[in-house]
Amino acid sequence: MRMKDRKGQRILIIAAVIVISFALFGFCYRHDNKYTRSRPYSDRGVTWLEEAWYRENPLFYLADGWAFYRDKLLSPDQIASCRPDAFFYIGRYGGFDLGDAEAQPYGKGTYRTVILTQGGEQEYALELTPIYSRWKLWINGKLMQSVGMGEKGPRPPVDIVTFTAGERIEIVVEVEDYGHFYSGMVYPPAFGVPEQVSRTSALRLLIHGAACMAALVTGALCFGLGAGSRFSRPYGSLALLCICFCGSTAWPLFQVAAGEGYWYLLGERLCYYGMFLSMIWIQGRICSLPKKAYIPACAAGLLVCLSVLIQPWIPVPRAGALYGYSYMLGAYKWLTALWLLAAAGWALYKKKPYSFPLLAGNCVFMCALAADKLMPLHEPVLTGWFVELAGAVIIVIAGGIALYDMDLTYRESLRLKMRQRLSEIQLEARSRYGALQQEYIRSTRRQLHETRNQLTLIKHYLETGEQEKLKTYLEGLLASGGALKSGEYTGHTLIDSILTMELETAGARGIYVEAEGDSLPPELSVKDSELTSLFMNLLENAIEACGRLPCGEERWIFLEVTCSESDLTISCTNSCAPCEDSVKTSKEDYRAHGYGLDIMRQIVRDNGGTFAVKQFSDSFSVRLSLPDVVKDEGYKL
Repeated sequence: MRMKDRKGQRILIIAAVIVISFALFGFCYRHDNKYTRSRPYSDRGVTWLEEAWYRENPLFYLADGWAFYRDKLLSPDQIASCRPDAFFYIGRYGGFDLGDAEAQPYGKGTYRTVILTQGGEQEYALELTPIYSRWKLWINGKLMQSVGMGEKGPRPPVDIVTFTAGERIEIVVEVEDYGHFYSGMVYPPAFGVPEQVSRTSALRLLIHGAACMAALVTGALCFGLGAGSRFSRPYGSLALLCICFCGSTAWPLFQVAAGEGYWYLLGERLCYYGMFLSMIWIQGRICSLPKKAYIPACAAGLLVCLSVLIQPWIPVPRAGALYGYSYMLGAYKWLTALWLLAAAGWALYKKKPYSFPLLAGNCVFMCALAADKLMPLHEPVLTGWFVELAGAVIIVIAGGIALYDMDLTYRESLRLKMRQRLSEIQLEARSRYGALQQEYIRSTRRQLHETRNQLTLIKHYLETGEQEKLKTYLEGLLASGGALKSGEYTGHTLIDSILTMELETAGARGIYVEAEGDSLPPELSVKDSELTSLFMNLLENAIEACGRLPCGEERWIFLEVTCSESDLTISCTNSCAPCEDSVKTSKEDYRAHGYGLDIMRQIVRDNGGTFAVKQFSDSFSVRLSLPDVVKDEGYKL
């Protein structure tokens, strides 16, 4: 029944992940999309900008209303005498082919749009996102930018230009390209009030910069764990995934820093498909898949990355070749998503660690691909594309796995150090207890050897009637015999060893100790490490509290170990300063000490016992009980 409930919970979680993913992508499509933002009416190369509408929407994107002159580089003076080859929205085509598979995807062309306003002269701003690859920008007949085409006009950061215009704004863009995967203008430019355009650009840089920084920090964490951790996790691949995500999402930063170079466009695409390769390798390693299951998939991903690198240097005579290559990349993304889902499902069936979080992350990735097909007209304003958002989710999952492993490593290290300390304490206690036992045996043998002489002398005093000498001699014998300690309190060697060591320490510090213990069997159900921790913390706290008393004050400890039926009860009361909080420590290293009561309380809780403390005016008492400690049914109290 529990297995069915757990399986049902997982199904509900996966369903919730899918619903939330589509809700997130739908929200981004509706509210962070250049094509769904409100924009003015446009038709056949003309956009009508109403003053009232513009006051409510001081920033919009010039997606519609563009005329295109194919294979022509036309200045504003020349364009009036030419007829446009097409009217379309920016982003409809990926090159100069205008959707014709037999046409040449590269070449040159001119884009033109006219904006008619209702107001007087005012200041505007225009932001051009990457254009492939050389261009000139004219606004109302004035050359504003010239990049890679001879004349050098002003080029502000992130390609924002500001200008003053009246009722008519004519924007002309000459473009030439012969090598990129995309050609010409494929991203709608931003237009509006300069403050709004600059603010949006700065906010985009801030969001992408923060995402890159988080990815780099996660990557550094994974790299550090991979260098110093004993866990066989693919931390190097996790770091590579973070770097690829950073390179894929950092295009606004590269756009600012790269100047006229477009090497970052190639790096961005390489990092984009590098994420797919990294995810395949990571999942194959984390889920412990057979090599024959993920090595071929990794090889396919590596070939795709190589094709991205060499594609700009391969001549393409017709656009159909680029369309086929694009379909191949799309199929590769879907096959990768299906492979990741199948691998995570297999790992979940085999009960591999981390398989369920990976399955949830892969569901987000699959939803991103589905959303990209269902909502194809998507160009983010501030965030990233759907696959990048899904990559961010997988980065978070990978970072969570890394942090969990780091916490596991830290906890295991502490546990090993604690076990080592307890072993050292037990060894020291048993060693001192053994030495005490040997001394006790030697003293006992010496006394037995002297017994005959002592009895002879006693007989002599009795026969001669020397009562005073007999009395003095007997008092001396009693005094010497009382100084002999056996170190046996309960008969349990470990407990007696610890008591001997700690009570000897208390006696050396001038603390009066009274210890009483019932006879215990040699073996108890409580672990030796837990017994050591209980008695060591209990007595160390008591000795410490007595040590804080002023000179001249009575220092004492009363310890009682009792066994009733099968339960073990330990009670310790010690003197302390009036109104002192004995729960706190006075040791200098307060971070390493002062947790004795918490440790004892946790041990008692784990063994199903009870734990109580009580503060008096001049003393402090701890009482704990461990049930069903004595398991030897033949043992009699």
